[in-house]
Amino acid sequence: MKKTITALSLVAALFTASTIPAASASPAAPELPAACAGLVTDFAAKLKKAVGSLVPVPNVEAVKPLIGDLLGLVTAMQNAGCLPTPPVSAPGVPLPARAAEYAGPADQCLPVVLNLISAIAGLGGTILGAAGGPPDVGKITAMLTLVLDTVKDLLGKCGLPAPPGGLPALPGLPVQNS
Repeated sequence: MKKTITALSLVAALFTASTIPAASASPAAPELPAACAGLVTDFAAKLKKAVGSLVPVPNVEAVKPLIGDLLGLVTAMQNAGCLPTPPVSAPGVPLPARAAEYAGPADQCLPVVLNLISAIAGLGGTILGAAGGPPDVGKITAMLTLVLDTVKDLLGKCGLPAPPGGLPALPGLPVQNS
C-alpha cells in the first residue's frame, strides 16, 4: 500500500513539474530579419517627406511619387519577412521571391498591414483627385492622420522597431513616438 501511494505521489509530482512550466512559459518573440530596421527607417523618412509636402500647404506634385514609394516599401517589408502577406489562391502570375517569411503574429499584424495599404492608397486617391483643382486640405489632413495612426498600430502589432526619431507628426498634433 505504501509503495502504491509513494508511486502515485511521484507520478503526480512528475506530471505537475512537467506541465506547469510549459503552460506558464510565454513563447519567445520571433526575431525580425536584419533588413527590417532599415526599411522602417526608409518608410518613416518617406512619410516625413509626405507630411512636409502636404501640410500646411499641399504640394500635390511633390507627393505623387511618395505614394508609390510608400506602397513599394510596404511590399519590400513583406518580401523581406518583416510583414505578413495575405494568402492567395493559385496565382495566375508568378509571385515575387521572398527573402524570408514573416514569423510574427500574423493574426494581429495582417489586418493592420491591409489597413495601411488601404490608408496609403486612400491618401493617393485624395491627392490624385485634387490634381484638377485645389486640394481639399481637410481631406488630406484626415487621410494623413489615418496613415500615421495606422503606422503606429503597425509598429506595435507587428513587432517592428520604431524608427530613429520616431514617426513624423502633423503640425499642431503631438509627435508620435513608439
